[in-house]
Amino acid sequence: TTAATLERFTVNFTITNLPYTSDLENPDSARFRATQRVMNTLLDRLLKESSIGPVFQGCETTDFRYG
Repeated sequence: TTAATLERFTVNFTITNLPYTSDLENPDSARFRATQRVMNTLLDRLLKESSIGPVFQGCETTDFRYG
C-alpha cells in the first residue's frame, strides 16, 4: 500500500455577523483566540460530515481580515 498524500487548501469566506475589530489582527489577543477556537470547531464539524470527511485531518484558522 502507499501512504496517503496530504493536501492543503485555503477557504476564504465572509462572516456577516462578526464585526471586524483590530484585535482580530493579533493572534495573541483573547478575541482572536476565542474566534479561532469557534471557527476551527465549526469548520472541523462541517468538513468531517462532508464528502471529504473520511480523509479530513483538521483545519487551522490562520487569520481574520473580511473591513
